[in-house]
Amino acid sequence: MNKEVLENEILKTLSFMEPMSLEHILLDLDKDFSQNHPELTYEDLVNSLIVLKRQKRVKNIKTKDQQLWIKIFPKRSWWKRFLAKL
Repeated sequence: MNKEVLENEILKTLSFMEPMSLEHILLDLDKDFSQNHPELTYEDLVNSLIVLKRQKRVKNIKTKDQQLWIKIFPKRSWWKRFLAKL
């Protein structure tokens, strides 16, 4: 399976508002995607989330009993913010 495809699917699944655990992410993945990729493993999911965290596209929130993941709203560049004020 292509890692970029999995990362895009994870980004579609995650929310900006509510942090999700790994179990919720697995359950909320698209049914067709899950059926087309039966080789998907827990390690693939964790590795993709780590890559997305390094790219600053998701955030990891640690509670005392589990880790939660939330999508980060993309920041606009300083140039676009400057043009918006004009």
